[in-house]
Amino acid sequence: MGRLFFLIFTSILIIISVVISTYNFKVTEISFYLQTYELPLSIIILYSFIAGVVTTSIYLIATIFSYKKKYREMKISLQNNQEELDNLRRNPLRDGTE
Repeated sequence: MGRLFFLIFTSILIIISVVISTYNFKVTEISFYLQTYELPLSIIILYSFIAGVVTTSIYLIATIFSYKKKYREMKISLQNNQEELDNLRRNPLRDGTE
């Protein structure tokens, strides 16, 4: 069901983007600080989308690496705590009256 929804949603987005690009074929001027470019609006939108995807991917990769590091640290801490608990279970209880 999820794959079908994704396929329908993607198809609708592609159709909308094709319609938008056919209606916006006029050249638009983009002025950066040092350079000015003249591109069709559909190309500008496409480049903006690609820049957003790249930026988001870099952020997600950094987040994934930080969570993997935290996971490894917590796994080591869990193993240490488990060993300590096993050692405490093996030792006999002392009531302090020795």
